[in-house]
This record gives sequence, structure tokens and C-alpha cells, in this order.
Amino acid sequence: MERIAFIDIEGTLTEYEFWNEIANYVEKGNEIRELLYNGLRGEIDWFEGFMKRIELIKGVDKKLILKASQKLELQPQARELVELLKSEGFYVVLVSGGFKEVVKKALTYTNANMLIANKLLFKDGKVCGVYLSFRSKDEILDRFSAERSFVLAIGDGSNDIPMFKRANVSIAVGNNKKAIEHADFNANNLDELIKLVSEVLENGVEIRRGYALPQEGTLETP
Repeated sequence: MERIAFIDIEGTLTEYEFWNEIANYVEKGNEIRELLYNGLRGEIDWFEGFMKRIELIKGVDKKLILKASQKLELQPQARELVELLKSEGFYVVLVSGGFKEVVKKALTYTNANMLIANKLLFKDGKVCGVYLSFRSKDEILDRFSAERSFVLAIGDGSNDIPMFKRANVSIAVGNNKKAIEHADFNANNLDELIKLVSEVLENGVEIRRGYALPQEGTLETP
């Protein structure tokens, strides 16, 4: 059985968030941040909020988009995580609800197998829209025929929940309550995540939902 890991980028492998950054350069930055946080908390439909944010950055100069993207820095543990998964036979896919122009450095930094993200559209050097690679992250699993694979999903927000629901094992990173509720496991940070992934794999990768990881580090049915 093929093993595939889908990993969110912003908020998971980096503390950087494009929408937070671009909000510093636009007139309606506070509205952008409000839509972002409401979406991450699951208080509004993620896709609806995303499209509203796109409307708010239409007309923004491409130079500002690139300036905002330069602030992205991957945590050093991100590379370690991907190396661990690949050593265990996983095909690693980085998934972002953001934009390739912003997160593309994550692919080269981590040496993951693939990056899937949306793409901003420009006309005369200004944002005019978006090319959608997906509306919901579970669509990506469909493309990979993930029902015939063992799937590990890692993310930090409510927009990762559709991916969690389709995965064999899901891990929420951080303290988003809704994400944690729908995940099999929770890690507070990347150091904890790497340790958790190692323990899960050591105790048998073919685990399914309903298993818990006790403090002593063995997998058992609750």
C-alpha cells in the first residue's frame, strides 16, 4: 500500500501567514485579518472567506505581493519532518490554501515531492483574480486516489478538517480547537510533531481512527 503524507504549510511548517503580512500593505487590512481568523476558527465558510479576501486585494501591485512573500521563513524542523516521512516510504505533498508565488520556497527547502497551492492572476502588474487548484483540501486526496493509499494528514486550521476526515491518521498542530476536535492527535509544535510521527510509525503505520497515544508511547484502543 502506498503511503502519502499531506502537510499544510502556513501555520504548520511556518508561523508566517501571507494574509497577515499583506494586510500591512492594503487599506482594508483589518477586514482581511478578520476574515482570515474567522475562517481558521471555522466561524465562517473557509472558501467564502477566501474569495472575499481575494476581492480585497484586487488591484494590489505584484511587487507588494512579492514583498510580502519574502517574509516567509520555514522552521528548521520542517525539513526534518519531511526527511523522516520520506525515509519511511511516504510520498510527501505540501498543501497550501495560499498561493504558489508565496509558498514555493517551501518545496525546495523541505525537499518534499510535490507542492499544491492556488495561483494569483495578474493583469498589468496588478492582482485581478485567482486560479484555484482546489476549493477544499479533500479534493486533493481524491486526485491521488487516496482511498487506495495510507494517508497521513497534518495541519493547523479548520480548513484542514476536510483533509483530516479522509485521512487514516490526522494530526493537528497548535491550539485550534476545531482542528484538534477532528484530528486523531495533537502536537503543540514541530518538535512535538516529529516525536509524535516517529512514535506512530514505530508502533505500526496501519493504525486507524479511534486509537490514542498514551503518555508511555504505545498505541492502544481507548
